[in-house]
Amino acid sequence: MKSVKSAITALLVAATMAMPVAARTVRDFFASEQNGIFITLPQDERLDMLDYYEAGQNVPATNNFGGTATIDTLTTDYLKLQTSGSTLVEMLMATSKRDTVIYVVQTALLPSADSHVAAYDTEWNELNTDKYFKMPQLADFISIPKGDKTRKDDLVKMVKMPTIECSFDLPDRTITATPTISGTMTNEDYDALKPYLAKSITYKLKNVKFKQLSIDN
Repeated sequence: MKSVKSAITALLVAATMAMPVAARTVRDFFASEQNGIFITLPQDERLDMLDYYEAGQNVPATNNFGGTATIDTLTTDYLKLQTSGSTLVEMLMATSKRDTVIYVVQTALLPSADSHVAAYDTEWNELNTDKYFKMPQLADFISIPKGDKTRKDDLVKMVKMPTIECSFDLPDRTITATPTISGTMTNEDYDALKPYLAKSITYKLKNVKFKQLSIDN
């Protein structure tokens, strides 16, 4: 009898431990983050933002620099917010039967949009992001037609600030990476590079990893 009770107790404990993880949403991860991703937005301000948003009032919060932060979109697994006038943050919670990965895209909007993508586990430990999403380099957007003697390395060297913007497309579960270098180059240099430059690269979420789907030329 004791063994049966012990087994039942163990099952109940396991179920209790599993339930909070299963029930957690991107809202919970946004509220609980304490590693510095939202260093300009104190936790109490984040909680107020969430409460107001869920009550149907999108009330801006004050960041640590006296600016404002505003939630743009909030769903069970996705959050988009402006943390300041020059910074945009997106969070996506990707889940499979075994894993949950929290993707965070931080985009500096000025002078040209430039993104940093990182992946975290449910305890906000940073993962090896390359294993989940490999951020493209400028060279990945450049292709040389057959017969053209232009060297890719020469084109890459023309760009002193290889800015790339990444953003989620929620319905399609994709990330689109777009080169934004036109704002960091002279018109002459950009016109010389543009014929070889793809407009964007799209990555599709499969389980908890993003795989390259297409290149839009």
